[in-house]
Amino acid sequence: MTVTPAGARLAALLGLGGALIGLGVQAARLALFKSFSIDEFQYAHAAWLVAKGQVPYRDFFEVHLPLVYQVLAPVFWFSGDTPLSILALRAAMLVPLAGTCVAAASLNRRQGLAAMLLAPVVLLATPPFVTLATEIRPDPLAFALFLGALALLSGRQGSSARAFGAGALLVAAVWGSQKVLFYGGILGVALAGDLLARRGQRPALLASPQAFLAGMGAVLALIAAYLTVTGSWAEVWHWCFAWAVEHQRHYPGFSWRVYLEPVWTQHPWLFTLAGLGLAATVRGWWHLGPSRWSAPDLLLLLALPATWGAYALQRAPFPYSLLPFLGLLAVFAARGVPVGLELLKAPASKAVGVLAVFALLGVEWGRLERRLAQDPNTRQREVLSLIDTLTAPGDVAYDNSGGFVSRPHAHFYFYTDAYLRGAIAGTLAREVPEALRAQGCVLLLEDLRKKGLPLALRRFLDEHYQPFDGDISLWGQRYDVPSGGLAEARFLAVRADTYFIEPASALELGTLFIDGAPVTAPEFTLGRGAHTVRYEGQASTFHVLWLPENGHRWTPQRGLAPAYSRLF
Repeated sequence: MTVTPAGARLAALLGLGGALIGLGVQAARLALFKSFSIDEFQYAHAAWLVAKGQVPYRDFFEVHLPLVYQVLAPVFWFSGDTPLSILALRAAMLVPLAGTCVAAASLNRRQGLAAMLLAPVVLLATPPFVTLATEIRPDPLAFALFLGALALLSGRQGSSARAFGAGALLVAAVWGSQKVLFYGGILGVALAGDLLARRGQRPALLASPQAFLAGMGAVLALIAAYLTVTGSWAEVWHWCFAWAVEHQRHYPGFSWRVYLEPVWTQHPWLFTLAGLGLAATVRGWWHLGPSRWSAPDLLLLLALPATWGAYALQRAPFPYSLLPFLGLLAVFAARGVPVGLELLKAPASKAVGVLAVFALLGVEWGRLERRLAQDPNTRQREVLSLIDTLTAPGDVAYDNSGGFVSRPHAHFYFYTDAYLRGAIAGTLAREVPEALRAQGCVLLLEDLRKKGLPLALRRFLDEHYQPFDGDISLWGQRYDVPSGGLAEARFLAVRADTYFIEPASALELGTLFIDGAPVTAPEFTLGRGAHTVRYEGQASTFHVLWLPENGHRWTPQRGLAPAYSRLF
């Protein structure tokens, strides 16, 4: 049976629709089941704090602009204080990802239905993009807003409503991430230049400058009202701008090649197709003649190098900063597919080309499946469930990333990065142990950043927290008993609560005295503060430990490898 060109086209479009649905389902699976990176805990905890009425920069340390915390905070109003609410935050991040897909499709609408459908398909089929875009981060939200603004500005027919929306989205994107000041700022310069160059005439790139400025002003007014009501103008300036510049200057740097080269070597098709699409876009734009300076694609062409610069010019260009650049590459790659197929003259060659595209999608699907299989969040969900069982919502916890998600932290600097740990090492060594004692912190999580903490702080943590397993430690102390019995030692009860001796058999082998009184049962209550401990008997080692919220005594498990905290 002969297949007509129209039938082949319909089959290809149906295949693209099916691929989009399948990749969308896979993105949802990534959001729910892929492991959490260490930064996600930081952002999730900040969102919980905002949900509790705390103000970033004023009440707790942060250096990122706060939109993602403010947007995600309402999730906790419905999910409560369970640490597993982080799964709901991941699910919420699918909304900006969907917005990115819609904006990408809109940008390719003039290139035809195939290029329009391919844009979200390529986005979702690019593992370096979709794995990070489904995470709890400022960058995916900020880029979704930026791309939405770009799509509104690039529409076929400008209108006041589109101009207003573009201005509002652009300012909201900046409120989401400082990086947008760079790659969005270049677009702002282009728009301002268009206004100045065409003074007295209708501007080419903005259908309604007044509406665009009104949209910007509306969001700026909301931000100003928030900063005024919370009294956090000075704090935002200090931490998000002045300190960020200092941080950028001193942070241990590395080359932009570190994280870009793996993307290039593992996914060369993305750059090849994007190159085809970019070449065709530049060619079509240039052939417009003088009207090229009013062509909607001008802003898209400017955005590509702008997003590249926002990544490559950073002192420490981590992979999440690649998101905007990869997103725009996907838009151009979607344009490149039809261009490449047009180069294939024979119908049989075109059919092979279409099959090659679907085969490529299948390969990337397999990569994402392997990522899910090799890097699930199973252990992390177990730890989060344990935190929920071992502690009450008001119990204070500590690590260096906010990995406890929805428990109070002990100190203003609830997380630190490499530069900050060196810059304020003395402050951390002095103030954090004091805060842990004062706040009654009962839970400690092992994380990747712990090894960079000051030695005095690490010694305090090792002495006063005992390993529940490889990832969780709870308040308590270990005592090694010499042959003549334990002379008077000290135990610090971090809060007035129930504690217990472990192993309980130590009471059968001898007598434990606390503040001079014999302990007659494994569990006992202590007032907050220091207590004297003396043991007479044959046990070689014992612990005095905090009894967790579930009321179950536990035995310290030493030597287990931590698995909760991961970089990416």
